[in-house]
Amino acid sequence: MSSQPEQVLFENEAYRLTSRRMTQPGLEALIPSPDRLVITRGDERRELHLPQPPAGSPSYKGTLSVLEAMYNLAAHELQQDISHEGLLLAGANWPTVWTRDIAYAAALGAALLEPEACRASLESRVRDGVVMQDTGTGGGWPVSTDRVIWAMGAWSLDTRLGDRKWLAWAADVLIRTMEQDERFMNARSPLHKGETSFLDWRDQSYPDWMTPANIGETYAFGTNVVHCISRIILAKMLRTLGRKDEAQRYALEAANLREAINKTFWSRANQAYGIFSTVDGFLDEHTDALATALAVMSGLAGDHAGQALAHLPRSPWGTPVFSPYKANKEASYHNRAVWPFVEAYVLLAHAEMSNSEGCAFSLASLLRAAMAFGTNKENLHAQTGEAADTLLNSDRQLWSVTGMLGAFYYGLFGLRREGDSITFAPCVPRNFRGSHWLTNLKIRDMVLDIHLKGFGNSVCQVSINGKMGAPLLPLDSKGHYLLEFELLPSEDEEEDTGHHPVAKDDLPEPEWDAPTGSLLRWKPVPGASRYSLFRNGTAFACTGENTCSYPIKPALHYDVYRVQAESAEQISGLSKPYCCSAPGARQVIQPYRIGEEAEYRIEHEQAWLDTRPCTSRLDYEDVSLASGTYLVRVFYCNATASLRDGDTCAIRQLYVDGKPEALIAMPHNTEGGHWEDYTYSAGILLSIKSGRHRFSLRYNERCLNANGEINQCMVRHIELIHVR
Repeated sequence: MSSQPEQVLFENEAYRLTSRRMTQPGLEALIPSPDRLVITRGDERRELHLPQPPAGSPSYKGTLSVLEAMYNLAAHELQQDISHEGLLLAGANWPTVWTRDIAYAAALGAALLEPEACRASLESRVRDGVVMQDTGTGGGWPVSTDRVIWAMGAWSLDTRLGDRKWLAWAADVLIRTMEQDERFMNARSPLHKGETSFLDWRDQSYPDWMTPANIGETYAFGTNVVHCISRIILAKMLRTLGRKDEAQRYALEAANLREAINKTFWSRANQAYGIFSTVDGFLDEHTDALATALAVMSGLAGDHAGQALAHLPRSPWGTPVFSPYKANKEASYHNRAVWPFVEAYVLLAHAEMSNSEGCAFSLASLLRAAMAFGTNKENLHAQTGEAADTLLNSDRQLWSVTGMLGAFYYGLFGLRREGDSITFAPCVPRNFRGSHWLTNLKIRDMVLDIHLKGFGNSVCQVSINGKMGAPLLPLDSKGHYLLEFELLPSEDEEEDTGHHPVAKDDLPEPEWDAPTGSLLRWKPVPGASRYSLFRNGTAFACTGENTCSYPIKPALHYDVYRVQAESAEQISGLSKPYCCSAPGARQVIQPYRIGEEAEYRIEHEQAWLDTRPCTSRLDYEDVSLASGTYLVRVFYCNATASLRDGDTCAIRQLYVDGKPEALIAMPHNTEGGHWEDYTYSAGILLSIKSGRHRFSLRYNERCLNANGEINQCMVRHIELIHVR
């Protein structure tokens, strides 16, 4: 194959990719043969051997050496990621199994290649009958709530194995997990709170002023997409198992959630989905590439699908995971970053929309990165294309490895599961035309050899074992099948114009400058041409470029103000809330007893809470309240681990007059060991009748956190604000 003339596959201002080499300033990656990769960077030259997939494993052959070589690299690295215990580890630098990593990896192709390792890995992320949440902002669950993505991995494994007993177990795990999540849901909305799935480093993707508690009370587009997809999958599982009534329940939940997602997160002005919404209804209009791709692939996006993909900003090196970039100088990780596994899902979303140009762009990005680094790196800098410019990285990152494989299985070859059948919707971009073979692909009791000829996304002819037919095989089929596809570009093929927005820095959110109850003041934002003011979630005024103050009236009860900067091209996120309450609307109650029998004294108006009986309950002084709705917050400190990760978010049940009310999450709010730093929990709204009331915080079985053992915090007062 190396003797054939080079075929140009992709070219832009950053790099050039042909059928045998990739060139960019200062670097060349050459494939002399599908089992060799030679990387020359300046005066440094290294050569890698790319072994063929193990005998009996799916393998790829074709007329484009670059595809064959990078498939071989990914298949080899997947083998390297399997531990001695038979688990799929997250990468060379991450010798562990994580929920979202194994879920996405299984769905992208690991379930097809290594089903038993996927099964063991998925099972390892279940404890006490529920899926374990990965570490995340503020100590994981319930600030991070995307663990139900486990469903994608489980469903992909069922497609491969068809083990009915295992499927029943997986369905019950998901039901228990979703029931536990519902304890923290807002009963008035189908939406789930929590930080955005995968973008779980708060300082990389959220405004600087937001604490983990603030993040935990937002509604993230990506997380809600994950919850919707997981319910769609659970309904499919239950129908397969013959549990029709239960299936109907979760299908209805998915439908309601889909409606709420499109109503809440779709921006008509931007023709794109925003990244998160605050509790008072403000939509942050950064884009989330993974969430957008998943929304398109699952059908959730509906009529918005084409516009949402067309408005995903790009860099020359790929699709940034979110955009615009957060305007700070911190090293790239999620911010200013392209992640190959996200690029793979963007590719699959374009394939779903029959968009060959989008597929070509994303496939070229995946191939370039793997060739440049000689491995499937975790991420790369969106403005330089370099992995060395990122804050954290790893070779053979599991979901990057499987992202490359998924580009073949679900992109080029178009493998799909439709009910009880396997279907095929190949998508071969024009410049990647040629002959493509995927052989020895095992699905249940079938072994498939698939041959693609031509290019495009329209199947004009299908031959199955020499007989003309439809591109479909029932899942209960047995034996060997040779499928040969003739492709042609369809007349209605949805070609992308190529004029995607270019990713750039955002407009920073304004900072307050000593506002008062009668005058709002904020610091000017460079590049802003005007400012919009919001009261209780509604815009009520705007000022010009040089006016950074505005008079306000005294609050009748409780008002929350925010300010937003705008320029001709973009708008900022909202500022930190500035809260004004009427005289007497705010009350603070102090703790007076720890434990059932006051086992410990209250010192300095603060108390240590953990799960022991003597410190699992804290009672507060009685308080007289008028009838109305109250915002209730706890002033606390949780310094058990850092702001950005861990699994020890503290949880307590709030009781009023001895009756359980809402659960209160108290995530990490400072760095580990800094027990002098206090902040407020997210607020909850309670309707209270006139009279004297007693509040208490108690640990019970509903308060189990992601860690399962360490569930500790320091607490001071409870704040009560009469809001209406």
